[in-house]
Amino acid sequence: MTVQLVQAWTDIDPKDAKEIDLTRDLHISAPLNEQGERCPWPWGPQQLVGAPIGQFHCEYCGAMVMAGMPHIDYAPDERVITLENLTSIFEWCEPSKLRHENVNGKLECVGLTVIREDGTRVPARYGDTIRANGDGAFTVIPAAKETDPK
Repeated sequence: MTVQLVQAWTDIDPKDAKEIDLTRDLHISAPLNEQGERCPWPWGPQQLVGAPIGQFHCEYCGAMVMAGMPHIDYAPDERVITLENLTSIFEWCEPSKLRHENVNGKLECVGLTVIREDGTRVPARYGDTIRANGDGAFTVIPAAKETDPK
């Protein structure tokens, strides 16, 4: 079963969100806390404009947030590698190296090689997704392979 997100939580005014629980209302997006859990009611921090507290833990999910600002989303940053964005992903995913392979007798760039902290190297080709984890590490999620309909 696929749930389609119908509405962004940021499009809902706090006064209109009184009865909403984003752990149950999955048709509305929700920011994630540091543990990757949906915040049940992320409108709290933005209502504290002018409060002299600065950073504090969200009373609903425990995420570190700022008073007077929209709830921070700790969802991992993910980017799909394409020819058009390869340069920006190369700069973002540090350390990495451009990956070249022999394609039809020519040396061509086919993506990146992500270098992990332990020195292991993970290939990331066009169509793969690179996820920046909250700890500064990168994970490569291979693109789904097309299945042969035979």
